[in-house]
Amino acid sequence: MGKNKSIGKRISISEHQDSTTVVIESTITKIQQISLEMWLGGWTGLGCLLGYGAITFSGDERLVYLGSLIFWTFFWIRISKVVAWRRIGKEVIVIKRTSAMIKNAFGKKGRERFFEISKMSPVIFQENDSASFLQELDKSYWILGGDTLHFTYEGKTHVFGKQLDNKDSIQLANVVNKSLKKFADKV
Repeated sequence: MGKNKSIGKRISISEHQDSTTVVIESTITKIQQISLEMWLGGWTGLGCLLGYGAITFSGDERLVYLGSLIFWTFFWIRISKVVAWRRIGKEVIVIKRTSAMIKNAFGKKGRERFFEISKMSPVIFQENDSASFLQELDKSYWILGGDTLHFTYEGKTHVFGKQLDNKDSIQLANVVNKSLKKFADKV
């Protein structure tokens, strides 16, 4: 059996002889979860009103309602994804002998991205500019983003560590880099 440890409240690490698994939970406070779900409920209600308008009116008014429904649908999908992420989402990183896997998991589902350890750069934490409005917005609980760690692989930058604070990000980067080095040395 491996050894388990944690970083902060959201990151758990399991080290085994043949792998290291890191799980980053996407939990938020209960009041934040309630406000997100109320937002989704209100947005759904607005969609019902727009749908009613599209059904009952005709001519140019119907076109306005249908156009509004297109934009409404786009944002309803985005809001739903954030609510689902905050309820059941987590980031999973598994580092094995020759490869690393990163997955944004909704429950057990999600797309797994595989990387050869020999082609990965070290994981880097880059502190965000606190004066930047967009970077501060990216840290908000109603946004699915705010990745704090990155590495390059075959010329592309890949990110993970959604909305971690600076201290946790630095510690996680150290743990991942040590695991990458440990398994790269075994090859």
